[in-house]
Amino acid sequence: MNGNRFAVGRRLLLATAIAAGAWPASILPAAADEAPKSLVIIGRGSAGSTSDLAFTVMEEAIKRAYPGAPINVRRLPGTATAVPPRIHSGEAQIGHGVGESVVDAWNSSRTFANRPKMQTLRYVGAYIGFMTRPSASPTFITTAKSGLNSWADLANKRIGVGTPDSLTSTMVNVGLKGINLSYDQIKRNGGVVATGDWNQQMDMLADGQLDAVFLTADHPSPILTQFAATNAARIVSMDPPVLKALLDNYPTFVRNELPANTYDWQKNDVTGVQLSLGYVVHKDLPDDVVYRICRQLYWPENAKVWGDVVPTWKGAEKLVDRAAQTVFIPLHPGAKKCLDEAKIPIRVIANGGDTPS
Repeated sequence: MNGNRFAVGRRLLLATAIAAGAWPASILPAAADEAPKSLVIIGRGSAGSTSDLAFTVMEEAIKRAYPGAPINVRRLPGTATAVPPRIHSGEAQIGHGVGESVVDAWNSSRTFANRPKMQTLRYVGAYIGFMTRPSASPTFITTAKSGLNSWADLANKRIGVGTPDSLTSTMVNVGLKGINLSYDQIKRNGGVVATGDWNQQMDMLADGQLDAVFLTADHPSPILTQFAATNAARIVSMDPPVLKALLDNYPTFVRNELPANTYDWQKNDVTGVQLSLGYVVHKDLPDDVVYRICRQLYWPENAKVWGDVVPTWKGAEKLVDRAAQTVFIPLHPGAKKCLDEAKIPIRVIANGGDTPS
């Protein structure tokens, strides 16, 4: 009986949001076990990027959660900084969560300093497929003939830093400050800081229009593999002051190494950081919807979906115990039920233990 009252109360809350025009009625199931008619997800990065792959997995998980149901899943493009406001407003229900961007939105800090706190967001779980691959972000890519051997060599160079206002473009600038550089200083020295799609920037690197590109991805990355097929690629390791600047500024980051021979042509280990990445949802997405999707992603018998969709993520089902190792904002109740039933350990960091009203 209490469960029924809770379900009715939650439906009344959703109905209020729908009446206010902030929430699409089509996502509200007619009954707890009925599929939503549509879902809007936001997480389309450059083709082959981590967010692009993770949301291809999400689309498949939704299909498997409701087999045979004609759910209209619409995917919106958007950088890490675009996700929190679009989830918060109800424009999308499921999004690409980069720990630092979401925490900043939650606290109304840094990039989101002049905006209201976005505490309608909730966490579901990590990209365990991403965890199967080495990572050293932001990965500094150049060519064998560029002569660049450290971040300090970028003082007057032409660099590509991904899409504007993305976490990659933000954290590269933060890292540069560790060696007394910045985008403004590079420009004053006659260099260029280019923003845009990574695939386009890699083409510019190949054509000699850029000296280096910074990429955030798991490795081997399809974007870098394609570039290296016709170019003499090289990855530059992170200078210690750059690493310190990033770890000091981003509490959800951890130091990580890209082992030698991750690519045939890469002969040395590369130092970088690993990001906390995971799915975030609006708090009013029905519990049963989140629970069903979560089961497809993280229950051991279902988690092969990661490798089924992204072959380089095969084996992700062995990492389900890490699905909630960096819960940086509160868990959605549907996700918590799913993780608890699977006996997956939950570790909160940053604002994961908050209890917003």
